[in-house]
Amino acid sequence: MTAGTKRLLKSYCRYVYYAGAGNFWYQNIFPETGCYKIYSTVSFTVYFVMILLENLAFLFGDFPEVEKKSAMMFAAIHDIILIKMFLLLYHKSSIKKLNYEMATVMESIEEEKVMEKQHRKVKLGITFYIITVYLSLTAYGVESLRKTIVEGTPFYTVVTYLPHYQDDSVTASIFRVFFYMTWLYMMLPMISADCMPIIHLITIAYKFITLCQHYERIRRKFDENVLNMRNEAAAMVLKAGCLDGIRMHQKLMFLANEIHRVFGIIMSLQVCESSAVAVLLLLRLALSPHLNLTNAFMTYTFVGSLFFLLALNLWNAGEITYQASLLADSMFYCGWHLCQMDQRPHYDIRRLVIIGCAQAQKPLILKAFGIQDLSYTTFVSVARMTYSIFAVFYQRRE
Repeated sequence: MTAGTKRLLKSYCRYVYYAGAGNFWYQNIFPETGCYKIYSTVSFTVYFVMILLENLAFLFGDFPEVEKKSAMMFAAIHDIILIKMFLLLYHKSSIKKLNYEMATVMESIEEEKVMEKQHRKVKLGITFYIITVYLSLTAYGVESLRKTIVEGTPFYTVVTYLPHYQDDSVTASIFRVFFYMTWLYMMLPMISADCMPIIHLITIAYKFITLCQHYERIRRKFDENVLNMRNEAAAMVLKAGCLDGIRMHQKLMFLANEIHRVFGIIMSLQVCESSAVAVLLLLRLALSPHLNLTNAFMTYTFVGSLFFLLALNLWNAGEITYQASLLADSMFYCGWHLCQMDQRPHYDIRRLVIIGCAQAQKPLILKAFGIQDLSYTTFVSVARMTYSIFAVFYQRRE
């Protein structure tokens, strides 16, 4: 199968299916059998129970300061992620329809080289994010094991209300290791919830790139047709290409609005999660008198994964705005000005181009909670704000 949007979305839906979140593909090629529903229900029940115990640990647990702060941080992170996962399940039917539209619109004019770039961008981004996440989780496990061996403290990664901190029995240790292994496995559906909007942001951006190439292609065909046929016949072919382009542009605008409707809250929560948790982690880094190697590595990789996920959301949302802004120029230079304007069909081409350019000049901007732009500028602002808070507290410590 050649590279294409359909192949990309289908492959990602396969990953989401094996992660236990269900079939998000518009065809029933990933069946939700009875055994699968049991597997999915048990998985999400275990996740929910663990997150509930994390919240109880933060609210009512009697833990040392380090564990108490970890309980607060992970309770906040996992609550937000759980909300994102349930939002995905809530919009499941809408996402299936969206996947169908994304896979089929402009499928016939997709170019292999462009689709390969799209696949490479998705694979590199998500792979790097997964690596940073699991490096951080591994560092948490190594640091907890080191403290258990060297300091004799209980093995804690995610801090749960049960077993109690003072409980050093074998059963308690087994439960703590079980929760750590659950945490490692729980990241699979969590990552699927985090990356689902990113996949669609990247694909819609490349749809706009493909549409711009469509106008460049009909301009080249028009130049060739002028040499081989009458100007009027060449103009009619150009007109048909412009009409197709305008229809595809309207479809892309609809899909962009659907992406914002379905994934808007998820992306907005990601902005809040990444910025707030990064601040908490950097404050912990600034206020700690000293950090050993694994602890520092754990903190830096965690902050790095959060910021990289934020960047994937904001950069790709900003890329949609940028690629959509280039469409008006591609429309304008499609070759309409070379047609003879004293004939009716050519006059219609001019009107089509004016309407198309007017529509393309409207900025396509996704917003968080309908207020904050999802763009490159927002990412820089969040990064600056986070670093400013870190610098202030670090200077106070000095």
